This record gives sequence, C-alpha cells and structure tokens, in this order.
Amino acid sequence: MAKKRDVNRFRAGQMALSVAGHDRGKLYVILEIQDETVLLVDGIRKTVEKPKKKNIRHIRRMNYIDPEIDARLNGECPLNNEDILKAIQLFEAKCKVIGG
Repeated sequence: MAKKRDVNRFRAGQMALSVAGHDRGKLYVILEIQDETVLLVDGIRKTVEKPKKKNIRHIRRMNYIDPEIDARLNGECPLNNEDILKAIQLFEAKCKVIGG
C-alpha cells in the first residue's frame, strides 16, 4: 500500500507517465490529487470534463510542470483540453531533443 507521504510528492499540473494498465507509456497531466489516487488528463480521450482516475502506484511522476498549465490551475484562466494537449506535446518534444 502506498504511504501517505508518497501522495505529497505529486502536484496538480505535473506531468505523469502511466507505468501500469492498458495505457502504459502514456503521458498525462495531473489534474487533482485524491487520497492515493490522482485524476489525469491528456486533452484527447481523457478530458478536463472526464479525467482518468489512477492509483499513484501505477504512475511515475515527471519532474516537470508546464508554466501555462500551472498558471491556469492557479486561477488565471480556466484550463481547457487544448492547453493540456499542447503542454504534453511540448514536453514530449523536449524529451526527444534531450534523448529521452
């Protein structure tokens, strides 16, 4: 069972990689943290209106938060699916440049 302190390592707006389940290898943005689960969005299949609920043991948090997503989550503007998709695509592009 995941420890409570593990939940504190996750933050809304942070990129997360699915490591278990049929969506293994897929990148998401953490929308919300709930107990030992997180709500994930990808902007296409899992939208802001209908996020995916996933156990924190089944994801790997990436040490990256898109500045635009962070600003929108902090109340400047409402978060939409296009912003999520754009942030994920930019992160994937950065990883390819670095060699990840």
